[in-house]
Amino acid sequence: MKSKQTGQLLIALALLMGTVLACGGGGAEPTPTEIIFQDDFSNSSSGWEVGNYDDGSVGYKEGAYFVTSTRTDFVMWGVANRSFDNCVIELDTTQVAAGPDHDNAYGVVCREQGNGDGYYLRISGDGFYSIAKAEGGVFEALVDWTESSAIKKGNATNRLRIECAGSTLAMYVDGRKLEEVQDSTFAAGDIALTATTYENNPTEIHFDNLVVSKP
Repeated sequence: MKSKQTGQLLIALALLMGTVLACGGGGAEPTPTEIIFQDDFSNSSSGWEVGNYDDGSVGYKEGAYFVTSTRTDFVMWGVANRSFDNCVIELDTTQVAAGPDHDNAYGVVCREQGNGDGYYLRISGDGFYSIAKAEGGVFEALVDWTESSAIKKGNATNRLRIECAGSTLAMYVDGRKLEEVQDSTFAAGDIALTATTYENNPTEIHFDNLVVSKP
């Protein structure tokens, strides 16, 4: 069984107030019932966070949204500057660069609280997944890092589906369910896209074709 260090949250966001969107219900893997937000990141003025920080950077590049983590164990993320409660998040995640062991973490934060707190549903370049809660800058594993053959390793594209419906958190990769867990700490918040390197090499992840829908 593989273990990863959760690391320390990097509190370095420059947040903007955004449009408040809401959706409700409960759901499973079927086709989304109603799309409430989508972004193919072709427009660099669509409102996502852009910035260069001590431990990485976030922004628009080559028709996608990128997150780069340059400091080992420090979490980088960029926010949508919106607010959601219950929703389904689907998007393409592509590892562009990583260390030789592909030892990293990347994916989606749902119900992000404006300071990095929220639910982290992530995969890794070496084929693992996890679900964690960050509260007060401290990570708690709700699902420990677990290996899955469904995850494409290395510099590859995986399509994630993240469900945040009521107290249920679920994640899928390329249509295959990885895990489901219950937690009721956070009821609503922003969406963030995140990456962390666990090696002395930067990790860069590109995100694209984002669709947010009602569960």
